[in-house]
Amino acid sequence: MRVRTLEMKLRELDCETGDDIENLLQEMLRGIGSTDPVLRDELIYRTFCHLVMENHLSEDQMIATLSTCLDEEHLFLRIGEEKGDSVFTRSFSVLIVALILHKDRESSFLSHGLVEEATEATLRYLQEERDIRGYVKGKGWAHSIAHGADALDEAIRHEAFRVERIDACLNTIAGCLFKKGLYVDDEDERLLMAIEALLSRGLKDDVLATWVNRLADELSSSFDQEGFSVAFLHTKGNVLGFLKSCYFRLKFNHDAEETMTAIDNVLETWMKKLYS
Repeated sequence: MRVRTLEMKLRELDCETGDDIENLLQEMLRGIGSTDPVLRDELIYRTFCHLVMENHLSEDQMIATLSTCLDEEHLFLRIGEEKGDSVFTRSFSVLIVALILHKDRESSFLSHGLVEEATEATLRYLQEERDIRGYVKGKGWAHSIAHGADALDEAIRHEAFRVERIDACLNTIAGCLFKKGLYVDDEDERLLMAIEALLSRGLKDDVLATWVNRLADELSSSFDQEGFSVAFLHTKGNVLGFLKSCYFRLKFNHDAEETMTAIDNVLETWMKKLYS
């Protein structure tokens, strides 16, 4: 008798012929952090997208899947490691969180309590994640911060989001910009989606401008401590790159003159500091 591997099951999946979806879900969750990029990204994640968005899962199955992804063996598996393979489990678990929150915005099957739990877990994840690699040679996308930003974006846009969490979201995004390492795979653009979501939920221009100035103060403090070290140059690249993208996103899409002026002043200050 042929033993069907998970890869074979996913390639041959036919939701209309009564395949055992429940057991398949459990196998997919166990394999979500595979270092095989085809299995993890092209098969497991894409199958999750198909099952969720095409209504092949019951509400109970989606709730159970979300709860599993939020647990210590998935979203927080060995959190704090900087170069281990556990990042794939964490990163793709948070991507499933984003997927299910997005589906719930359409269908409303999650309790507000579970949405709040997912929001808090996403914030904690982005705060505690230390492995910020984007593409990993031979293993594909880790992209932890980008995937976490996707989940945060979905959480903010959810009707259950509490505006009292705006400051926590801003603080978390700021923390991401000061993590050790250099973002090179559009992480800034994904974080900006969360900023835009906050603007849609009532974030005021003056509050965002004050936050930008706090970023600038922290960057200056980092420079005072480290000088032109490699670590500082990475941080500068992350912060100023984010602010440049933010400036043009605001220019094209939002009425945020105070924030744009703040960004302009920060960039001018650093241009003079670096090149005069």
